[in-house]
Amino acid sequence: MMNIGFDIIFFTIIIGSAVACFVLGEEKSQRLMIGTLVGILAGTQLSEAIAKLASTKVDFLSQSNISIALLAVIIIICLLGKNVRDSKWPKSKIKSVIAGLLVGFVLVGYGLALLGDSSFNKLVTEHNLAAIAYNMRLVSLSGLLLWLMASYLMVGKSKR
Repeated sequence: MMNIGFDIIFFTIIIGSAVACFVLGEEKSQRLMIGTLVGILAGTQLSEAIAKLASTKVDFLSQSNISIALLAVIIIICLLGKNVRDSKWPKSKIKSVIAGLLVGFVLVGYGLALLGDSSFNKLVTEHNLAAIAYNMRLVSLSGLLLWLMASYLMVGKSKR
């Protein structure tokens, strides 16, 4: 019998991210992209130092838990901001959906990278989608960064 648990989670994260960006709109989806980029940077670069500091006081905090918590907190902080553009600026739902798909794929790939060794090895060896997402994480992160820059450059003219 085939275990499809990760595959469902994989598609749920990607489709859920695309639907969320469609609902949130272009400006919030741009903030979600920024939050994802900064969160991954913080999770990969700061988690080891924070884990060393926290391990003396709290036993259950691992480096992977701290990385995922940093990612989640930074994304939430970025999404809490107020929209800056007024309603006269055109907004594209297509750009938002593409941003959501990219964010979802990046979150899956780097979420796997942030897991502990035993969970990571089990997922990557048992699920082809996990291996693809992990191996393509740098490509998807580069695509997210390029799409973010392009979405800021492709702002339409205001309806005045």
